[in-house]
Amino acid sequence: MKKSLLALAAMGAFAGAAQAQSSVTVYGLIDQGATSISTDTTTRSSGATANATVTDTGNNGRMSGSRLGFRGVEDLGGGNSAGFTLEMGPDFTERVNGINTGTRLGFLSLSNKQAGGLHIGRQVSSTKLVNDTFTAFGNANFTTGSVTGVDSPSATMSQLTASTASATTKFATQGELGNYNGGERISNLIRYTTPALIPGLSASAAIYKSATTASTGNTAAVWIGSDNGEGTDFGVRYTAGAFDAAVGYSVYNTTNGSTNDFTVKNTVMSLGASYDAKVVKAFVAYNKRDYNSSTAAVTDVKFTDITVGLNAPLGNANLLVAYGSGNDDSTSIKTDKRGFQVGAVYNFSKRTNVYAVYGNGNAETSSTAATNSKVSASGTAIGVRHTF
Repeated sequence: MKKSLLALAAMGAFAGAAQAQSSVTVYGLIDQGATSISTDTTTRSSGATANATVTDTGNNGRMSGSRLGFRGVEDLGGGNSAGFTLEMGPDFTERVNGINTGTRLGFLSLSNKQAGGLHIGRQVSSTKLVNDTFTAFGNANFTTGSVTGVDSPSATMSQLTASTASATTKFATQGELGNYNGGERISNLIRYTTPALIPGLSASAAIYKSATTASTGNTAAVWIGSDNGEGTDFGVRYTAGAFDAAVGYSVYNTTNGSTNDFTVKNTVMSLGASYDAKVVKAFVAYNKRDYNSSTAAVTDVKFTDITVGLNAPLGNANLLVAYGSGNDDSTSIKTDKRGFQVGAVYNFSKRTNVYAVYGNGNAETSSTAATNSKVSASGTAIGVRHTF
């Protein structure tokens, strides 16, 4: 009897040790709210201004993208570990299947404490990481008034002539870059991350290439819904006390869905820094992107933008403010952009909060090739976020 009890105790101890070596975490975030956005467009030829206002009470993920994820890790011993992340983008306003943005993240990792880690699959780009980390609003999905970390807004696109629009709607100023030509989140990525090179300093290097489809001549989707190509992605980050800084650099070639010769080249650089003085946290982010295509109507476009911001904790609340400016400079049109956002977040707990944001932005051009001379947009977003 005593031997049986000892055997059972040993088996229980072994099972406990085995469970401690491997774990899976379910996590998520739900962001639901309402928005109202008003846009004024001034036509160059007549000087007339038209207004359009859109109000939506079914907005999903305005401050943060809603997500449902699974994260696992297994201790392999000797400082080695294996892990995975699978994160989806559910839309809680969608009545059909609820998965609106597909797979946000999906990768497998092998890591060693001394040698670093290898991560294979769909991951966040180094340039998106900069904009997520070093902007006051965290590269929020509510983009009115923001010129950093958003795709080319209608305020910019609507100023293009028909001949240039087709060439330029495939790219954007940083941020949601991945919606078209790779960048925000990148599939088929193989990334190596270093251990700490010196205290607080780490780096990463990655490469990706998608397979071509012979029947269509397009590439397989590197970003869900896009036709993408091949590229490299590099990042460096340094943290020392209250100071944090990072740089991201990506070079990638894409077909824009036309052929599989990868003739369109994009080069993106993002830099960001923050300093936490406890009473307020300051942010700055800078983005530069060059778009080159020998076949497009607009062969060379340069995007630049800079955004500064503050996050001030005040009891259970946080007050946020950001201001940004930038320009889109092509061979035919130059557009100047500027905007600001102010907002507040009230925390009921560590997992639940409510928010309100106001944004105002303008895009102007003096180019006679532009359809519109000025586009202005202002809007508000209110919502509730819950994490689990």
